[in-house]
Amino acid sequence: MRAFRNFIFRELIFATILGLIAFILFQTLLKEYYLPVFWILFGIITVFTAVFHYSVLRVSEKETSKFTSKFMMVSGIKMIIYLVIIVYYAFSFPEKTRIFLISFFILYLLYTVFEVLSTVLHLKKK
Repeated sequence: MRAFRNFIFRELIFATILGLIAFILFQTLLKEYYLPVFWILFGIITVFTAVFHYSVLRVSEKETSKFTSKFMMVSGIKMIIYLVIIVYYAFSFPEKTRIFLISFFILYLLYTVFEVLSTVLHLKKK
């Protein structure tokens, strides 16, 4: 599937740039807010974005009439998984929850914008 290979390539570039920016910020301006779990969170969101985008691409190729409902279902599943991660971390490390939530929200927002733009570009090409 060519569209998925293109997405993975763009996502790797995006993740590399984002990782470098995060590394620089956490070494300088945001040193006191660094959480070692950030890189695990970064990896989880990167992998989930790729996996769920693959399922969206498969649906767009097979059943275009059901694309919207399938896209919403995939987004809902992804949100539930993310919610489980957030709740687990919040109960396990309550003193660091605020920093974790801010980091999570920023990563989620950036990756969601990236994924939606990629999906829209793919659908326009079709």
